[in-house]
Amino acid sequence: MTRGSSGAADGVMEYSRRRIIVAGMAAGGPGAAYDAVRLQKLFFLVDREIPRLIGGPHFNYKPHHLGPFDEAVYHEVHGLIESGDVSIATTYACPLSILTDAGATSGARILEQLPEGASQYMRKAAKWILTTAFRPMLAGIYRQYPDMAVNSVLPLTSKPVVRATFNYPMHSFVSGMARTLDLFGTLDNIPTATDGERLDAMATYHDWRAVGEDIEAAMSAVGATGAASS
Repeated sequence: MTRGSSGAADGVMEYSRRRIIVAGMAAGGPGAAYDAVRLQKLFFLVDREIPRLIGGPHFNYKPHHLGPFDEAVYHEVHGLIESGDVSIATTYACPLSILTDAGATSGARILEQLPEGASQYMRKAAKWILTTAFRPMLAGIYRQYPDMAVNSVLPLTSKPVVRATFNYPMHSFVSGMARTLDLFGTLDNIPTATDGERLDAMATYHDWRAVGEDIEAAMSAVGATGAASS
């Protein structure tokens, strides 16, 4: 069967890339807004963790400067913009992709059609992606999928992640990362398109936190060098 069509294969319904993207974005809740990096990472996790439940994998991710990347994700989102299912909100930090009312309705319908394990996983994954600061998010993905870190341009200093057990064996990643990396209790506060000031504040916070981590790493390196020479 050709990938991207809808049909049955070994008892599993197959979904097109575009339908998977709409469902995944809708899993973040009403008004959920995704920057480009978070879009890539969300569908990487979906593609790697639950392919059997959605007739996948649907993408061909490669290690890039900021972890797993497949340009096809952007092509599909562009198609959804043209069809009126996705809109772009521009902030001073970065453009954000948001489902329109029509897209949200379609996404909710697809989520209901997915196997229960798939829809539950998408909701957990979207929540983690939307509420985890950039570097801990990337560090968590690198630790679980080290093959995606080989071309990274970022030095990551996050502490090792402890994984937890999840209800579904193939869904191990998000549940283990979610609470471990939820350093500021953000898992119950997903950014929405109607909360522009909060989105801007979160973007600024993530940027300055990354700067702070780089400074901390540099100071630690200098301290270690000084201690070794004394």
